[in-house]
Amino acid sequence: MEIKTYSPTEQVDPAVDLGAVAPPLPDILTLEQLCAVATPPPPLIIEGILHQGCKMILGGTSKSNKSWCLLDLALSVASGQPWWGRQCAKLPVVYINFELHTWAVAQRINALCGARPECKAMGKTLHIWNLRGHNADITLLRPKLEEQLAKHQFGLIILDPAYKVLGNRDENANGEIASLMNEFEAMAQKTGAAIVVAHHFAKGDSTAKSAMDRMSGAGAWARDPDTIVVLTPHEEPDHFTVTSILRNLPQLPEFVVGWEYPLMKVASDLNPEALRRPQSKNKVCSDKEFVDAVMSSEGKTFAKIVEAAKSEFKMSRSSVANYLKRLVANGLIKSGGGLYWVGNE
Repeated sequence: MEIKTYSPTEQVDPAVDLGAVAPPLPDILTLEQLCAVATPPPPLIIEGILHQGCKMILGGTSKSNKSWCLLDLALSVASGQPWWGRQCAKLPVVYINFELHTWAVAQRINALCGARPECKAMGKTLHIWNLRGHNADITLLRPKLEEQLAKHQFGLIILDPAYKVLGNRDENANGEIASLMNEFEAMAQKTGAAIVVAHHFAKGDSTAKSAMDRMSGAGAWARDPDTIVVLTPHEEPDHFTVTSILRNLPQLPEFVVGWEYPLMKVASDLNPEALRRPQSKNKVCSDKEFVDAVMSSEGKTFAKIVEAAKSEFKMSRSSVANYLKRLVANGLIKSGGGLYWVGNE
């Protein structure tokens, strides 16, 4: 058997190298022909976020509970319940697990079902396919996956995580990640389902980049999917600002979710712009801005300060407590008798 080798400068297409043959190209259409054959948009699986037959990436930092979020999404679609406030269509779902032990997946689903009693009647719509230990290049794996998937009519296919099916692809090489995305696209075309995968952030300060550039690796990770949902750490511990980048739908306002085991729950009272930043940058406003906006020389109760800070900066109760503690310690404000004030006495 001949072993193929490459020069360091030669561009490699893993799909072509593995013997994949591209399907014939469609005909070029006139505008009249296009209008005659154009179909209406496919149904939405997640309200305002994802159409059936499209691709979505959930991006976030390491250990940001992405797998929990995707299992929660699977439950939401399988039962037709909202996910992070967005209504989901009730459709058959398969969660393809490449990372967790079977017992761990079962434990997580039991915890999620306990926390979401509204998610019912999923016995025939929620499917779990445990493939830990069967990780392989998606180009080799896809025919085997599609053989099994063809026995069902799934509306949503979740593959978690993406790096387990990279094979020898370099996540920093645009051509190789484009070929990975082409495999997901082919799976979506073959099954008619939406494809959702998880991917991790690059190292370093994610807030220094735009939301769509926070994911690790080549730009194709961000350019190819129809929907990107990004979880960026918020200044509040265990909270994340959710940013959606949408190709086929109107852009949505950012919002915050917080981790309350076993769920990410929408935290509507938090300011999505208050991202966690390194060291002294990790503040939604400066100390002077805080004092000028919410403090007074007459003295205010903690509850009144929280109310003012929430109105002015969309700041949470715990963030206000942190500001007050630091300002008192530094002598910038005074406290006593349940009141806080600006002044020398």
